[in-house]
Amino acid sequence: MARTNRPARQRPGFTLIELLVVIAIIAVLIGLLLPAVQSAREAARRTQCTNNLKQIGLGMLNFENVNTYMPQGPYDGDPNAVTTSGAADSTGYPQNGACCNAASPNGWNQFFKILPYMEQQQVYNLANFSVPAIYQNRPANYDGETTVSEVAIPWFYCPSRRMNYKSGTNPATATSRNDYAGCAGFLFGSMYGCSNGNWIPAPPNGGTPNDGLLTSSTYNRGNVAGSKGAIVWGGLGAVRRLADFVDGTSNSIIAGEKSLPWQVFGGDGGDNEMWQNSGWDEDCVRFHFPPIADAVAPPYYGICNNPPNPYVSSTGTVWRKMFGSSHPSGTNVLLTDGSVRSIKFTVSPDAFRKLSVIDDQGVIDADSY
Repeated sequence: MARTNRPARQRPGFTLIELLVVIAIIAVLIGLLLPAVQSAREAARRTQCTNNLKQIGLGMLNFENVNTYMPQGPYDGDPNAVTTSGAADSTGYPQNGACCNAASPNGWNQFFKILPYMEQQQVYNLANFSVPAIYQNRPANYDGETTVSEVAIPWFYCPSRRMNYKSGTNPATATSRNDYAGCAGFLFGSMYGCSNGNWIPAPPNGGTPNDGLLTSSTYNRGNVAGSKGAIVWGGLGAVRRLADFVDGTSNSIIAGEKSLPWQVFGGDGGDNEMWQNSGWDEDCVRFHFPPIADAVAPPYYGICNNPPNPYVSSTGTVWRKMFGSSHPSGTNVLLTDGSVRSIKFTVSPDAFRKLSVIDDQGVIDADSY
């Protein structure tokens, strides 16, 4: 019998056009899903940042419950400063403008002071309070400051910006930083560390005498009537009690996220010193100026030039005095009642000033922030 030739069966498959269509559809789906995934991740990071501030708030309020006053801000030098030979050192007295760190753990900042109330007693114990307060030529790690500074406290870092960051080329000796700062109220002077007056706002959100200095002025230490901050300079023993919050604890910022451009992590004028001992400094205190997002914050001292050029990096460090964040729409702030609020970057300067000052008796509309 003769064999018949049967047509070969064709295997099912995609044509090139069909394959391209499928790839295009997948690409569109990925394009649609990616922003949602990124948004979900940022929401989780913001929630963690909010929790960090809540923990800081609990630490501060627990401190107040035990001591009857809020944790004091830092100071430079020490009222009992001595030389290496033990003689009194008048240059290291805070009132004389000593700079730029405390000579004793007694003058370290508010974040260090609350460690025992945040289950960080073991870190607090690394400080040596018993040694004399040597201001000049203090031996390395004399009072434990280096050991403490090398500890990265997770609650002091916003995950939208960085996690457990340390600055230094040697990992063994790199020192930690802090993404949060205490609120010292109204600053009389420039919102950036510029001496040319370019960045002094018009009244009422700027004021005279327009000093701007943090270490040698009787102003800008959080304790001028009508301009007080929740955090006060502690060099002469001033304390901040809850009765001082005449505007109400729910209307007064005690801490918040710092403004910090990504280009200058670890070296910015407000991110370049030990997290616990930078003295009365932008590293750990900020003021009433409206918050600025990291993404648009001017990174370099060129902001002080005429005309301003924030990307000129060869002219020095810029010292910024405002709050901010790496979040896309606003910054988280801790109010003195322990609650955390998200403040829009579009907040009016007037509203943010009223939130930053604890005794101006200004009326704040909740819709304004």
